[in-house]
Amino acid sequence: MHRIALLALLACALLAGCAIDPPRSDEQFSHVQRGMTREDVQRLIGPPDETMSFPLSHTQAWDYRYQDSWGYMAVYSVTFGPEGQAVSTLSRRINIGGDHGR
Repeated sequence: MHRIALLALLACALLAGCAIDPPRSDEQFSHVQRGMTREDVQRLIGPPDETMSFPLSHTQAWDYRYQDSWGYMAVYSVTFGPEGQAVSTLSRRINIGGDHGR
């Protein structure tokens, strides 16, 4: 009996460690507005998958990978200005075959 309880506990721990956040969507990104702070954006859509700093312009881009509403893999990017507020957003598709992976 002790062995079964241990296996059940192990299974729960593994499943909890594999929890997946809700998928990102075009609708979710539509709420990002110019002037939002990094904290505002992170609270709204979570931490970025990737960041890139641009020292000459004193800006930083946060990138989020997602599947858009048409089934294409895309990257949504928020650029923050020197004051730490969003100055622009951009979404670009990274494949041409929708959900077919091409």
